[in-house]
Amino acid sequence: MNTRHLLSNAQNGNFEAAVQVFINYRDGILGFEKNEGQAQIAFENIIKILNTDFFLSTLTISNFRKILELELNLHKNLTVLIGENGVGKTSLLESIRKNLMWIAATARKENTNGGTIDVDDVNNLNKDKGAYIDCEFQIGNAYKFKGRVARLPEGILSDLKSDLVSYREIGKKFRLLNNYKSIDLPLFALYGIDRLSKDARKARASDFDKLSGYDGSLSSKASFNVFSEWLIRLLKIANTVVDNVDSLKIRNQVDSLLQAGANNKDHPLYELYEDLVSVLELYPNDRTNNQSKKAIKFLEELFRKIYPDLNHIELVNADDGEDKVALNLEREIIFLHQFSDGQRVLFGLIGDIARRLLLLNDVSDTPFDGRGIVLIDEIELHLHPSWQQKIILILRESFPNIQFIVTTHSPHILTTVEAECIRSIYIDHETNTFKYEIPKFTKGAQSNVVLEDVFYVDPRPQEVEEVKLLEEYISLVNQDKWDSERGTELRQKLDEWGKNKETELDRIDVEISLRKFKRSKK
Repeated sequence: MNTRHLLSNAQNGNFEAAVQVFINYRDGILGFEKNEGQAQIAFENIIKILNTDFFLSTLTISNFRKILELELNLHKNLTVLIGENGVGKTSLLESIRKNLMWIAATARKENTNGGTIDVDDVNNLNKDKGAYIDCEFQIGNAYKFKGRVARLPEGILSDLKSDLVSYREIGKKFRLLNNYKSIDLPLFALYGIDRLSKDARKARASDFDKLSGYDGSLSSKASFNVFSEWLIRLLKIANTVVDNVDSLKIRNQVDSLLQAGANNKDHPLYELYEDLVSVLELYPNDRTNNQSKKAIKFLEELFRKIYPDLNHIELVNADDGEDKVALNLEREIIFLHQFSDGQRVLFGLIGDIARRLLLLNDVSDTPFDGRGIVLIDEIELHLHPSWQQKIILILRESFPNIQFIVTTHSPHILTTVEAECIRSIYIDHETNTFKYEIPKFTKGAQSNVVLEDVFYVDPRPQEVEEVKLLEEYISLVNQDKWDSERGTELRQKLDEWGKNKETELDRIDVEISLRKFKRSKK
């Protein structure tokens, strides 16, 4: 590609070209004169492209677990996957995760690996064909890249292979750019159904490093305890009066030990050196103190979407010596450790996303506007129906530039989602292929309408005895036999069950009145 063409592509939003222009100006290569000013302009163009878009556009699967063949187009902001149990919704999230792992891993460190397809993941009917998962992503308005994670068939020659070059290149570019000047890195995360699992470990100094925003982000376990411990540590740093004199003394000791070679494991003072380094890492300074205060302000604003009357978050040292996080509301104080399972899931999810965005967007004035792809399995998990009607709205409002890809069985969730964002996965048994459909109307609809029209489930439980009697009675009314011996018997039982409570009986009474009038005219 000639220089003019490269510059044109970069200006038109091609991420790859923009990065190459930056490198060329920075290093003075490929016909470009080294120019730090032009390199900075090129760098700013890259940031502009990254801030425009980053999303997964297409997922293509072959022989992965139960899914034989499927090509799925995803909405750039939100995709909600629905379908019967066993249709493969969780497998779809898992397939995306395996691809994202390569980008996240390489963004952290060169020559690291991502997800693979295990031999047991290959569809049992097609072990001789192997399996693959293709993902196509888009950065900005004009750059797309593809990758493939594949599993070759066992003991059979095949042309099938993984294609991870683009993933490694994207991760490498993120790393290169961030090393030049801190950038907002995209978040990649999976929250599985085991996200309520407990993790008793304490927050570490490394949990506050920028790239720790990727630590365990695709492992499926977003522990509420990890977020809680991180928040405790954050509050401690924010509340600490910075003593630069004391920290300087420790730093001087570390420097002296370094000069003596104590960083060598064989040195007799190695353990002392390690201990002092650990203490120094935990020691707050002006920068970390201010950053922590700023992060807490962001979190307080975020949590007001759940508790509008929240005044502030504070750290309380209880009589038992344990640090506890308190939410001070207008009329009460709520402690995080006293949360119900539903509250823990909600705060654990929103809090973990917020924590990672604060880390990955460490120089941003609006860290929750960061980009990325977040996968959530059974988003309604442990949530009361009233919160099921809020969770998607809260997530989209709180993190407007994240692409959420979620699964659900809840009609309450779908009543808050545009139909164009929903993918109803099903198996075409005639062709034995996986397909999907997009419903016509969901957002703002009544839950029972969504249950019937989208999930194809009768709002009334058809196996309940009273419902069977009601259906039989309706049939008799339609045949003008409501006053037959069987009709009278049924009505007596139904009145015992639902008189003055079941509106369908009132509707039936109106129907009977009309039929009586018509009968009298004959």
